[in-house]
Formats: sequence, structure tokens, C-alpha cells
Amino acid sequence: MSNSPVIPKEKLSAYQRWELNAFDAPAAAQQTAANSAAADAEKVRHLHQKAYDSGRADGLREGAQKASAEAKQMKELLTAIEQQSHEVNQRIAHDVLALALEVARQMVRQALTVRPEFIITLIHDALARTVPPLAGATIALNPADAALVREKLGAELTTAGWRIVEDPQVLRGGAMLQTAATQIDATIDARWQRLAAALGQTGEWLD
Repeated sequence: MSNSPVIPKEKLSAYQRWELNAFDAPAAAQQTAANSAAADAEKVRHLHQKAYDSGRADGLREGAQKASAEAKQMKELLTAIEQQSHEVNQRIAHDVLALALEVARQMVRQALTVRPEFIITLIHDALARTVPPLAGATIALNPADAALVREKLGAELTTAGWRIVEDPQVLRGGAMLQTAATQIDATIDARWQRLAAALGQTGEWLD
């Protein structure tokens, strides 16, 4: 019976303790490894979160800087557009005014041709602005206008001491009045330049 596989009871305790000890050691090692792995995983997660937060902060900062730069560019663009619009409006206003003056000049020229008697009204207005003494008073007129003025106002002017002088240099529709105390330039060119200057323009009549 010495070959029986049954282990005597008195020998079982020592063997059993050794075997349990032998299997307890690997279990402890596994726990340690698991704890270490968990700690490493936590470190990795922490580093990942830190990198994410840092990257997000950098991204927000970069985005804010980019937005600020774009806002500045937009403001500069709007300022440039506003300035160009102002300049365009000024040019348009200038061109429109110049066109209006040109139309007015053509209308006045036509009116003087069709209604030459307008010179009579002009002479009356100019006479109202003269002051005495009237010694040596003369009215220089275009020869064509001089004939009409003599016809309509000749007696009146002579009585008041005025003498009509024909001057081809004076354009039709205008007059130059001269006394010892007064000189009134009522020529077409002078009146036109005063009108243009009042409107901020320059230019001659250029008949």
C-alpha cells in the first residue's frame, strides 16, 4: 500500500500552505501592476487634458487676435469706402453744378439774342447803384445795345448827365458805367464770374 496516491493528513497542511503562498504572490503583483497602470492612465489623461486646455486657450487667443485684426481691416475698409464715397459725391456735385452753369449760360445767351431789351432793365439797375457827382458819367455799351438804349432811354440819360459810349469790347447784354465817384462793371463776363464764384465755381463767359 506504499504506492497509494492518497497523501497522509499530517503531510497535507505543510504542502497546502506552500501552494497557497505560491499563488498569493502573483495575485499581489497583478494588483500592483493594475494600480500602476491605472496611475499611468490617469497621468496620460491628465496630460491629455492639460494639452487640450492649453491648446484650447491658445486657439481662443489666436482666434481673438485674428478677429481683432479682421475687425481692424473691416474698419479701415469702411473708412476708405466712406472717404471715396464723399469724394465721389463732391465730384458729382461739382460736375452737376458745372453742367447747370453751362445750361444757364446758354439760356442767358439765347435770351439776350431773342430779347435784347433786357439791356434796358440792366441799365436801370446799374443807375440805381450810382452815387453823385455824375460829372463825366459814361455808359459803355456794345454798339448793337447802344442803339437800343438811345432809342428807349436816350432823353432820360441825357437829362441825368450820362453819355453813351459805343465799345465793341463790351459784349451784348452788358455795360460799364463810370462816374467821378463810381465805377460799375455790369459786363456779362464780370456778372458771370461773380455768379460762378458765389457757387464755388470759376470760369469766364467766353462768348
